[in-house]
Amino acid sequence: MKKLFFILLLLLSMSVFAQTKTFIREYSYQASDYDSKVTARVNALEEVKRLLLEEVAVFIKSEFEMSEWEKQIGAEIESGEFTEKRLISITAGITQTEILEEKWTGVEYWLKARITIDPDEMKKQLDLILQDKEKTKELEKTRQMADDAREEIARLKHELESVKNENEQIALQNEYKKNVDQLDATDWFNKGYDAHLKKEYDKAKSFYLRAIEINPDFSEAYNNLGVVYYKQGNHTDAIKCYKKAIEINPSNSTAYNNLGLVYGKQGNPSDAIKNFIKTIEINPDFSEAYNNLGVVYEKQGRYYDAIKCYNKAIEINPDCPKTYNDLGNIYGLQGNPSDAIKSYRKAIELNPDYSDAYNNLGVVYGKQGRYSDAIKSCKKSIEINPDYPEAYYCLGLIYNIQGNSSDGIKCYQKAARLGNIEAQNMLRELGQEW
Repeated sequence: MKKLFFILLLLLSMSVFAQTKTFIREYSYQASDYDSKVTARVNALEEVKRLLLEEVAVFIKSEFEMSEWEKQIGAEIESGEFTEKRLISITAGITQTEILEEKWTGVEYWLKARITIDPDEMKKQLDLILQDKEKTKELEKTRQMADDAREEIARLKHELESVKNENEQIALQNEYKKNVDQLDATDWFNKGYDAHLKKEYDKAKSFYLRAIEINPDFSEAYNNLGVVYYKQGNHTDAIKCYKKAIEINPSNSTAYNNLGLVYGKQGNPSDAIKNFIKTIEINPDFSEAYNNLGVVYEKQGRYYDAIKCYNKAIEINPDCPKTYNDLGNIYGLQGNPSDAIKSYRKAIELNPDYSDAYNNLGVVYGKQGRYSDAIKSCKKSIEINPDYPEAYYCLGLIYNIQGNSSDGIKCYQKAARLGNIEAQNMLRELGQEW
């Protein structure tokens, strides 16, 4: 029996590990006279990470069908080299480099490190990021900052070898340290990005703060720190971070967009609109900003302006399911069920796991008296998201219309327990508990 248990455990372990792929590389950094243990380690870590990320990128290209990703990357691609460079930029932000061993001899820093990935999860993350042009740009910019710092470090090392003037040496050494710090700050930023994607917000916050401590002019780190505060419901600190990101870089369109989102969440449409318009002024191809502006106009009842914004967002990015879903909401409010249904279906076509769109489709079907289709859509929404209160409430309404009060009450009770106020009020009227 024990032997059978051991075999089963071994098979289970093999199946778990078969889902992951591990890359291990070593690197020895030869320190110069101007390196400390700290700077030598930063340089060694950058080089071993570079080797690992290149290997991961090669694996991704060989493992997955690249044609769809290359379409998303854009027509500017002329060779696989550009694709690989972009993949390296993105994977730097969605992987963790784990140090296995390290040793400092005083003249050499040796590192052994690994990156472990789940190929299926990696593909999902890549798909999501490549659909978001601004996220892709952010990761590319961060990687370019590291590349520029690395090149500058190599140039400064060469120049320091020939400079005799003491004042010039000090100036070059300070510049050298500044660029090494930039490499270090970028590494902490990428750690923060990875933790952020995993919704480990406290960890992400500490990593972004460390990046800012090393490089106080890191606009992107302030912006992403603001996003973490926003996710945690801390709007005051989120606003401070976004404003600091803009102060450092007045062209940071993402920070303006995020600032608009906070103001919108706070019920301040005037400032939300100002910031979304500023975002678009800086970056006319920022589709998400058009979408966000449309949401504010929709809440104000400015449906014509909202539709214009949604259509502009679709023109820039025709593959964003949220925009089609939001457009469907407007058509529903205007009493245009035909176009609402088309928009929701398009959203679902782009994202088959879009529970909001299924629920909204169910609402429209219910208003049309297409109860069978409405039930099917609401159930699909719940299948995707079992904790979606609005879908349970919608399903309860349809059951009640059909005279199925027993199932209707069950759905209201589930919706009420998940916090749906309308369901709670409905149950009070019916004298039911939840």
